[in-house]
Amino acid sequence: MMGTEHDIAAICDRALSWARERGYAGWDPYDGLNSPYATPFEKHWFTRLAWTHAVNLSPVNLRPALSVPHERNPKGMALFALSHLERYEATGDDFHLEEAEALLEWLAEYQSNAFELPCWGYNFPWQNARKFYLPAYWPSVVVTVFCAEAFVRHYRLTDSKKSLSLAEGACEFIRTEINTREFDGFEAYTYSTDDEFVVINVNALAARLFSMVAAENGDGDLMARADELVRFVRSAQEESGAWHYSMPAEGSHISHDNFHTGFVLESLKEYLDAGGDVAGAREGYERGLSFYREHLFEKDGAPKFEHDRSYPYDAHAAAQSIRTFVRDGRPENRAFAASVADWSIDHLYDEAGYFYRRCGRFVDDETPYIRWSQAWMCFALASTVLDDRSSNDTIK
Repeated sequence: MMGTEHDIAAICDRALSWARERGYAGWDPYDGLNSPYATPFEKHWFTRLAWTHAVNLSPVNLRPALSVPHERNPKGMALFALSHLERYEATGDDFHLEEAEALLEWLAEYQSNAFELPCWGYNFPWQNARKFYLPAYWPSVVVTVFCAEAFVRHYRLTDSKKSLSLAEGACEFIRTEINTREFDGFEAYTYSTDDEFVVINVNALAARLFSMVAAENGDGDLMARADELVRFVRSAQEESGAWHYSMPAEGSHISHDNFHTGFVLESLKEYLDAGGDVAGAREGYERGLSFYREHLFEKDGAPKFEHDRSYPYDAHAAAQSIRTFVRDGRPENRAFAASVADWSIDHLYDEAGYFYRRCGRFVDDETPYIRWSQAWMCFALASTVLDDRSSNDTIK
Protein backbone atom coordinates (compact mmCIF):
# COMPACT_ATOMS: atom_id res chain seq x y z
CA MET A 1 0.00 0.00 0.00
CA MET A 2 1.48 3.29 -1.17
CA GLY A 3 4.74 1.38 -1.59
CA THR A 4 5.03 0.30 2.05
CA GLU A 5 6.96 -2.78 3.11
CA HIS A 6 4.24 -3.91 5.55
CA ASP A 7 0.63 -5.07 5.58
CA ILE A 8 -0.67 -1.76 6.96
CA ALA A 9 -4.31 -2.86 7.17
CA ALA A 10 -3.45 -5.96 9.19
CA ILE A 11 -1.20 -4.03 11.57
CA CYS A 12 -3.82 -1.31 12.01
CA ASP A 13 -6.54 -3.84 12.81
CA ARG A 14 -4.24 -5.67 15.24
CA ALA A 15 -3.43 -2.39 16.98
CA LEU A 16 -7.13 -1.52 17.21
CA SER A 17 -7.84 -4.98 18.64
CA TRP A 18 -5.07 -4.49 21.21
CA ALA A 19 -6.73 -1.27 22.36
CA ARG A 20 -10.22 -2.79 22.31
CA GLU A 21 -9.10 -5.74 24.45
CA ARG A 22 -8.09 -3.18 27.09
CA GLY A 23 -11.28 -1.17 26.88
CA TYR A 24 -9.37 1.63 25.10
CA ALA A 25 -7.91 2.54 28.49
CA GLY A 26 -4.29 3.00 29.47
CA TRP A 27 -1.58 5.39 30.60
CA ASP A 28 -0.53 8.75 29.19
CA PRO A 29 2.91 10.43 29.28
CA TYR A 30 1.47 13.28 31.37
CA ASP A 31 -0.84 11.42 33.77
CA GLY A 32 1.51 11.43 36.77
CA LEU A 33 -0.84 13.57 38.86
CA ASN A 34 -3.41 10.77 38.67
CA SER A 35 -1.28 8.89 41.19
CA PRO A 36 -2.71 8.85 44.73
CA TYR A 37 0.83 9.57 45.93
CA ALA A 38 0.85 12.91 44.08
CA THR A 39 -1.48 14.63 46.57
CA PRO A 40 1.26 16.40 48.58
CA PHE A 41 2.63 17.87 45.35
CA GLU A 42 -0.63 19.30 44.02
CA LYS A 43 -0.70 22.63 45.89
CA HIS A 44 1.98 24.55 44.00
CA TRP A 45 2.67 24.93 40.27
CA PHE A 46 6.34 23.99 40.61
CA THR A 47 5.77 20.78 42.55
CA ARG A 48 2.97 19.77 40.17
CA LEU A 49 5.28 20.35 37.23
CA ALA A 50 8.21 18.56 38.85
CA TRP A 51 6.11 15.51 39.73
CA THR A 52 4.58 15.31 36.24
CA HIS A 53 7.94 15.53 34.49
CA ALA A 54 9.60 13.11 36.90
CA VAL A 55 7.02 10.48 35.94
CA ASN A 56 7.06 11.47 32.29
CA LEU A 57 10.83 11.48 31.81
CA SER A 58 11.82 8.59 34.04
CA PRO A 59 13.79 5.93 32.10
CA VAL A 60 11.76 3.36 34.03
CA ASN A 61 7.95 3.40 33.94
CA LEU A 62 6.99 4.48 37.47
CA ARG A 63 3.22 4.26 36.97
CA PRO A 64 2.70 0.72 38.31
CA ALA A 65 4.58 1.56 41.51
CA LEU A 66 2.71 4.88 41.82
CA SER A 67 -0.70 3.22 41.24
CA VAL A 68 -1.50 5.42 38.25
CA PRO A 69 -4.70 3.85 36.88
CA HIS A 70 -5.44 2.84 33.32
CA GLU A 71 -8.13 5.24 32.10
CA ARG A 72 -9.92 6.30 28.96
CA ASN A 73 -8.65 9.55 27.52
CA PRO A 74 -11.30 11.59 25.65
CA LYS A 75 -8.90 12.63 22.91
CA GLY A 76 -7.70 9.06 22.58
CA MET A 77 -11.30 7.88 22.36
CA ALA A 78 -11.92 10.37 19.55
CA LEU A 79 -8.85 9.13 17.68
CA PHE A 80 -9.94 5.51 18.05
CA ALA A 81 -13.43 6.46 16.82
CA LEU A 82 -11.87 8.20 13.83
CA SER A 83 -9.73 5.12 13.19
CA HIS A 84 -12.76 2.84 13.11
CA LEU A 85 -14.64 5.27 10.87
CA GLU A 86 -11.71 5.24 8.44
CA ARG A 87 -11.67 1.44 8.51
CA TYR A 88 -15.45 1.35 8.00
CA GLU A 89 -15.20 3.57 4.93
CA ALA A 90 -12.35 1.46 3.55
CA THR A 91 -13.96 -1.93 4.18
CA GLY A 92 -17.72 -1.46 4.57
CA ASP A 93 -17.50 -3.71 7.63
CA ASP A 94 -20.29 -2.77 10.03
CA PHE A 95 -18.15 -3.91 12.97
CA HIS A 96 -16.02 -0.80 12.60
CA LEU A 97 -19.04 1.49 12.40
CA GLU A 98 -20.58 -0.11 15.47
CA GLU A 99 -17.32 0.19 17.38
CA ALA A 100 -16.94 3.84 16.37
CA GLU A 101 -20.50 4.61 17.42
CA ALA A 102 -19.96 2.99 20.82
CA LEU A 103 -16.91 5.21 21.33
CA LEU A 104 -18.86 8.28 20.21
CA GLU A 105 -21.66 7.42 22.62
CA TRP A 106 -19.07 7.37 25.40
CA LEU A 107 -17.78 10.78 24.32
CA ALA A 108 -21.30 12.17 24.23
CA GLU A 109 -21.90 10.90 27.76
CA TYR A 110 -18.55 11.88 29.25
CA GLN A 111 -18.33 15.50 28.23
CA SER A 112 -16.79 17.96 30.66
CA ASN A 113 -19.42 18.83 33.25
CA ALA A 114 -17.98 22.32 33.78
CA PHE A 115 -20.04 23.80 30.92
CA GLU A 116 -23.42 23.15 29.33
CA LEU A 117 -22.09 23.12 25.78
CA PRO A 118 -20.23 20.06 24.39
CA CYS A 119 -16.55 20.19 25.35
CA TRP A 120 -13.83 17.81 26.47
CA GLY A 121 -10.52 17.75 28.34
CA TYR A 122 -7.81 15.30 29.29
CA ASN A 123 -8.49 12.69 31.96
CA PHE A 124 -5.65 13.97 34.17
CA PRO A 125 -4.73 17.29 35.75
CA TRP A 126 -1.69 18.93 34.20
CA GLN A 127 0.55 21.90 34.68
CA ASN A 128 1.84 23.70 31.58
CA ALA A 129 5.07 25.26 32.88
CA ARG A 130 4.00 28.51 34.58
CA LYS A 131 1.41 29.25 31.90
CA PHE A 132 -1.64 27.54 33.38
CA TYR A 133 -2.99 24.57 35.31
CA LEU A 134 -5.94 22.48 34.12
CA PRO A 135 -7.79 20.09 36.44
CA ALA A 136 -8.74 16.68 35.11
CA TYR A 137 -11.39 16.90 32.37
CA TRP A 138 -11.22 20.70 32.24
CA PRO A 139 -11.95 21.48 28.57
CA SER A 140 -9.42 22.85 26.12
CA VAL A 141 -9.56 23.76 22.45
CA VAL A 142 -7.29 20.90 21.38
CA VAL A 143 -9.24 18.06 23.01
CA THR A 144 -12.60 19.58 22.07
CA VAL A 145 -11.61 19.92 18.41
CA PHE A 146 -10.54 16.29 18.05
CA CYS A 147 -13.67 15.00 19.79
CA ALA A 148 -15.90 17.22 17.65
CA GLU A 149 -14.05 16.20 14.49
CA ALA A 150 -14.96 12.57 15.18
CA PHE A 151 -18.62 13.59 15.27
CA VAL A 152 -18.26 15.53 12.01
CA ARG A 153 -16.68 12.48 10.39
CA HIS A 154 -19.55 10.30 11.67
CA TYR A 155 -22.10 12.76 10.30
CA ARG A 156 -20.48 12.69 6.87
CA LEU A 157 -20.69 8.90 6.75
CA THR A 158 -24.12 8.40 8.32
CA ASP A 159 -25.99 11.72 8.10
CA SER A 160 -26.49 11.58 11.89
CA LYS A 161 -28.03 14.90 12.90
CA LYS A 162 -27.09 14.24 16.52
CA SER A 163 -23.42 14.05 15.60
CA LEU A 164 -23.57 17.30 13.63
CA SER A 165 -25.40 18.98 16.52
CA LEU A 166 -22.68 17.95 18.96
CA ALA A 167 -20.01 19.34 16.64
CA GLU A 168 -21.95 22.58 16.26
CA GLY A 169 -22.23 22.82 20.04
CA ALA A 170 -18.48 22.32 20.39
CA CYS A 171 -17.92 25.23 17.99
CA GLU A 172 -20.22 27.37 20.10
CA PHE A 173 -18.30 26.38 23.22
CA ILE A 174 -15.02 27.51 21.71
CA ARG A 175 -16.53 30.74 20.44
CA THR A 176 -18.21 31.69 23.71
CA GLU A 177 -16.16 30.13 26.50
CA ILE A 178 -12.51 29.96 25.38
CA ASN A 179 -10.56 33.03 26.39
CA THR A 180 -9.29 35.35 23.67
CA ARG A 181 -6.37 37.73 23.56
CA GLU A 182 -5.76 40.50 21.06
CA PHE A 183 -2.53 39.85 19.22
CA ASP A 184 -1.28 41.98 16.34
CA GLY A 185 -4.82 43.10 15.68
CA PHE A 186 -6.28 39.59 15.74
CA GLU A 187 -8.62 38.11 18.33
CA ALA A 188 -6.70 34.90 18.99
CA TYR A 189 -7.81 32.04 21.20
CA THR A 190 -5.83 31.02 24.23
CA TYR A 191 -5.35 27.39 25.21
CA SER A 192 -8.38 27.07 27.49
CA THR A 193 -11.00 29.15 29.25
CA ASP A 194 -8.98 31.21 31.72
CA ASP A 195 -5.38 31.46 30.55
CA GLU A 196 -3.47 34.01 28.43
CA PHE A 197 -1.34 31.53 26.44
CA VAL A 198 -1.66 32.03 22.66
CA VAL A 199 -0.64 28.86 20.80
CA ILE A 200 -0.53 28.76 17.00
CA ASN A 201 -1.80 25.21 16.52
CA VAL A 202 -4.71 25.87 18.89
CA ASN A 203 -5.98 28.63 16.60
CA ALA A 204 -5.33 26.53 13.49
CA LEU A 205 -7.29 23.64 14.98
CA ALA A 206 -10.20 25.91 15.86
CA ALA A 207 -10.23 27.23 12.28
CA ARG A 208 -10.17 23.64 11.04
CA LEU A 209 -13.22 22.62 13.07
CA PHE A 210 -15.14 25.79 12.26
CA SER A 211 -14.56 25.39 8.53
CA MET A 212 -15.46 21.69 8.58
CA VAL A 213 -18.75 22.38 10.35
CA ALA A 214 -19.51 25.43 8.19
CA ALA A 215 -19.01 23.30 5.10
CA GLU A 216 -21.77 21.01 6.38
CA ASN A 217 -24.32 23.50 7.71
CA GLY A 218 -23.56 26.62 5.68
CA ASP A 219 -22.92 28.83 8.74
CA GLY A 220 -21.34 31.94 7.24
CA ASP A 221 -20.47 33.47 10.60
CA LEU A 222 -18.59 30.33 11.59
CA MET A 223 -16.66 30.37 8.33
CA ALA A 224 -15.87 34.06 8.79
CA ARG A 225 -14.37 33.28 12.21
CA ALA A 226 -12.31 30.50 10.60
CA ASP A 227 -11.09 33.05 8.04
CA GLU A 228 -9.96 35.40 10.80
CA LEU A 229 -8.09 32.63 12.60
CA VAL A 230 -6.33 31.57 9.40
CA ARG A 231 -5.23 35.18 8.86
CA PHE A 232 -3.75 35.12 12.35
CA VAL A 233 -1.95 31.83 11.69
CA ARG A 234 -0.61 33.23 8.42
CA SER A 235 0.61 36.37 10.18
CA ALA A 236 2.60 34.22 12.60
CA GLN A 237 4.33 32.25 9.83
CA GLU A 238 8.00 33.03 9.33
CA GLU A 239 9.65 33.68 5.99
CA SER A 240 11.09 30.15 6.06
CA GLY A 241 7.58 28.71 6.19
CA ALA A 242 7.88 27.63 9.82
CA TRP A 243 5.81 28.48 12.88
CA HIS A 244 6.90 28.77 16.48
CA TYR A 245 4.70 26.94 18.96
CA SER A 246 3.34 30.07 20.64
CA MET A 247 3.22 33.82 20.33
CA PRO A 248 5.10 35.99 20.85
CA ALA A 249 7.71 33.84 19.11
CA GLU A 250 10.57 35.01 21.30
CA GLY A 251 8.76 33.64 24.34
CA SER A 252 7.98 30.24 22.82
CA HIS A 253 9.64 27.36 24.71
CA ILE A 254 9.34 25.19 21.57
CA SER A 255 10.73 26.36 18.25
CA HIS A 256 9.72 24.50 15.06
CA ASP A 257 8.67 21.06 16.24
CA ASN A 258 7.24 18.18 14.28
CA PHE A 259 3.73 17.30 15.33
CA HIS A 260 2.52 20.82 16.19
CA THR A 261 3.65 21.90 12.71
CA GLY A 262 1.72 18.93 11.34
CA PHE A 263 -1.38 20.10 13.23
CA VAL A 264 -1.14 23.52 11.60
CA LEU A 265 -0.60 22.13 8.10
CA GLU A 266 -3.42 19.58 8.25
CA SER A 267 -5.70 22.28 9.64
CA LEU A 268 -4.89 24.61 6.75
CA LYS A 269 -5.54 21.77 4.29
CA GLU A 270 -8.94 21.06 5.88
CA TYR A 271 -9.76 24.77 5.76
CA LEU A 272 -8.83 25.03 2.08
CA ASP A 273 -10.79 21.88 1.21
CA ALA A 274 -13.80 23.30 3.05
CA GLY A 275 -13.79 26.29 0.71
CA GLY A 276 -11.63 28.66 2.73
CA ASP A 277 -10.24 31.38 0.52
CA VAL A 278 -8.27 33.78 2.70
CA ALA A 279 -5.59 35.46 0.61
CA GLY A 280 -2.25 33.72 1.04
CA ALA A 281 -3.65 30.66 2.82
CA ARG A 282 -2.68 28.22 0.08
CA GLU A 283 0.71 29.81 -0.41
CA GLY A 284 1.30 29.63 3.34
CA TYR A 285 0.29 25.98 3.34
CA GLU A 286 2.67 25.16 0.49
CA ARG A 287 5.55 27.05 2.05
CA GLY A 288 4.91 25.44 5.43
CA LEU A 289 4.71 21.97 3.91
CA SER A 290 8.03 22.49 2.14
CA PHE A 291 9.71 23.54 5.38
CA TYR A 292 8.12 20.60 7.21
CA ARG A 293 9.35 17.97 4.79
CA GLU A 294 12.79 19.48 4.31
CA HIS A 295 13.68 20.23 7.93
CA LEU A 296 11.67 17.89 10.18
CA PHE A 297 12.49 14.42 8.85
CA GLU A 298 15.50 12.20 8.38
CA LYS A 299 16.11 10.66 4.96
CA ASP A 300 14.72 7.29 6.10
CA GLY A 301 11.40 8.82 7.21
CA ALA A 302 12.22 9.17 10.92
CA PRO A 303 10.40 12.22 12.33
CA LYS A 304 12.83 14.68 13.89
CA PHE A 305 11.69 16.21 17.17
CA GLU A 306 12.47 19.80 16.12
CA HIS A 307 14.02 21.31 13.00
CA ASP A 308 17.47 21.43 14.62
CA ARG A 309 17.14 18.40 16.91
CA SER A 310 16.65 14.82 15.80
CA TYR A 311 15.98 12.95 19.04
CA PRO A 312 13.71 11.67 20.36
CA TYR A 313 11.91 10.12 17.40
CA ASP A 314 8.35 10.13 18.64
CA ALA A 315 5.22 8.10 17.75
CA HIS A 316 2.95 11.13 17.98
CA ALA A 317 5.12 13.02 15.49
CA ALA A 318 5.27 9.99 13.21
CA ALA A 319 1.51 9.52 13.24
CA GLN A 320 0.70 13.17 12.66
CA SER A 321 3.18 13.38 9.79
CA ILE A 322 1.59 10.36 8.13
CA ARG A 323 -1.76 12.12 8.44
CA THR A 324 -0.34 15.38 7.10
CA PHE A 325 1.26 13.86 4.01
CA VAL A 326 -1.65 11.52 3.26
CA ARG A 327 -4.06 14.41 3.68
CA ASP A 328 -2.04 16.47 1.19
CA GLY A 329 -2.77 13.80 -1.40
CA ARG A 330 -0.03 14.40 -3.96
CA PRO A 331 1.78 11.22 -5.05
CA GLU A 332 5.20 12.31 -3.79
CA ASN A 333 3.80 13.14 -0.36
CA ARG A 334 1.74 9.97 -0.18
CA ALA A 335 4.93 8.06 -0.93
CA PHE A 336 6.73 9.94 1.82
CA ALA A 337 3.90 9.08 4.23
CA ALA A 338 4.57 5.44 3.34
CA SER A 339 8.24 5.81 4.29
CA VAL A 340 7.25 7.29 7.67
CA ALA A 341 4.79 4.43 8.20
CA ASP A 342 7.49 1.87 7.39
CA TRP A 343 9.93 3.55 9.75
CA SER A 344 7.30 3.66 12.52
CA ILE A 345 6.48 -0.03 12.21
CA ASP A 346 10.16 -1.00 12.07
CA HIS A 347 11.13 1.07 15.11
CA LEU A 348 8.03 1.60 17.29
CA TYR A 349 5.76 -1.41 16.79
CA ASP A 350 5.66 -4.47 19.01
CA GLU A 351 4.30 -7.68 17.48
CA ALA A 352 1.97 -7.96 20.47
CA GLY A 353 -0.06 -5.24 18.78
CA TYR A 354 0.99 -1.99 20.35
CA PHE A 355 3.10 1.03 19.48
CA TYR A 356 5.41 2.49 22.04
CA ARG A 357 6.28 6.10 22.47
CA ARG A 358 9.72 6.96 21.19
CA CYS A 359 13.30 6.15 20.33
CA GLY A 360 15.77 8.23 22.31
CA ARG A 361 19.42 8.89 21.66
CA PHE A 362 20.38 6.53 24.49
CA VAL A 363 17.14 5.19 26.01
CA ASP A 364 13.86 4.22 24.33
CA ASP A 365 10.47 4.67 25.96
CA GLU A 366 8.68 1.42 25.16
CA THR A 367 5.62 2.10 27.32
CA PRO A 368 2.40 1.66 25.30
CA TYR A 369 0.59 4.95 25.91
CA ILE A 370 -3.06 4.66 24.95
CA ARG A 371 -3.49 8.17 23.46
CA TRP A 372 -0.01 9.38 22.64
CA SER A 373 1.15 6.38 20.63
CA GLN A 374 -1.58 3.75 20.21
CA ALA A 375 -4.53 5.94 19.24
CA TRP A 376 -2.45 8.22 17.06
CA MET A 377 -0.79 5.39 15.15
CA CYS A 378 -4.11 3.59 14.65
CA PHE A 379 -5.57 6.75 13.13
CA ALA A 380 -2.52 7.32 10.94
CA LEU A 381 -2.48 3.76 9.60
CA ALA A 382 -6.25 3.68 9.08
CA SER A 383 -5.92 6.91 7.08
CA THR A 384 -3.15 5.35 5.01
CA VAL A 385 -5.25 2.33 4.11
CA LEU A 386 -8.30 4.43 3.24
CA ASP A 387 -6.20 6.78 1.12
CA ASP A 388 -4.71 3.86 -0.77
CA ARG A 389 -8.16 2.37 -1.34
CA SER A 390 -9.59 5.70 -2.51
CA SER A 391 -6.67 6.34 -4.87
CA ASN A 392 -6.99 2.89 -6.44
CA ASP A 393 -10.72 3.40 -6.91
CA THR A 394 -10.03 6.72 -8.64
CA ILE A 395 -7.50 5.09 -10.98
CA LYS A 396 -9.97 2.36 -11.89
